[in-house]
Amino acid sequence: AYTLKIPVAHIHGGEITEGALDEGFRHAITKLSYLHFTATASYRRRVIQMGEDPSRVFNVGALALDAIREMELLPKGELQKLLNFEFGEKNILVTFHPETFSADYGISRLKTLLKVLEELEDIRVIFTKANADPGGREINRLLEEFVRKHPHRMRLFSSLGQKLYFSVMRFVDAVVGNSSSGIVEAPFFKIGTINIGLRQRGRIKPESVIDVSGSYEEIKRAFETLYSPSFQRRLKNIKNPYGDGRASFRIREILE
Repeated sequence: AYTLKIPVAHIHGGEITEGALDEGFRHAITKLSYLHFTATASYRRRVIQMGEDPSRVFNVGALALDAIREMELLPKGELQKLLNFEFGEKNILVTFHPETFSADYGISRLKTLLKVLEELEDIRVIFTKANADPGGREINRLLEEFVRKHPHRMRLFSSLGQKLYFSVMRFVDAVVGNSSSGIVEAPFFKIGTINIGLRQRGRIKPESVIDVSGSYEEIKRAFETLYSPSFQRRLKNIKNPYGDGRASFRIREILE
């Protein structure tokens, strides 16, 4: 497209994810693009700092929030039947992807998380498998083994798809792991996030995110913070820096 002089419109430029290969690809695509639709004002400034014309850089918000706003999510009863999973008093959604810049892909951090979850016997857990990045197969193998040991309170899914994933987020207390969904989408549902390790380092994070490096003590303490009355009160007033769920309308207007 660049060599043929076909304009490229880039969505989600200017973001930083120091623990993932996306970091390099994203900035390279920015330099090959003509129009830029960023998710926050800070990301817009970064794209402009990279030398892009400010008149072609627009802060529109994150598209994922548009999907949530427009989607008819499933009620709890129907969701439980589809997943063969019964929600308890405490529930979390765990998504852990490889840290593609780490020597062991972040697997040591995952093992520590699983150790903590094994001890937190009052929490029910829905896991989704890792993406196709290097290291993903080993992560999935560990998850399969772990969930087999705890079938009474845990389920593992290769992929829930957007509708099921967002429906689950409605009925859990937090997203745990290192997925961007804990940073961008979770605040929409007024739930917490325990963000582990380096994969999302550099992203703008709302106050609903608890960052931990991945040690046993830190992860254990993060769960204590998550379920503390003061943190739960704070979640009710969380503002999402990634917009209001109308990014697609703004993008369309600008393209027109």
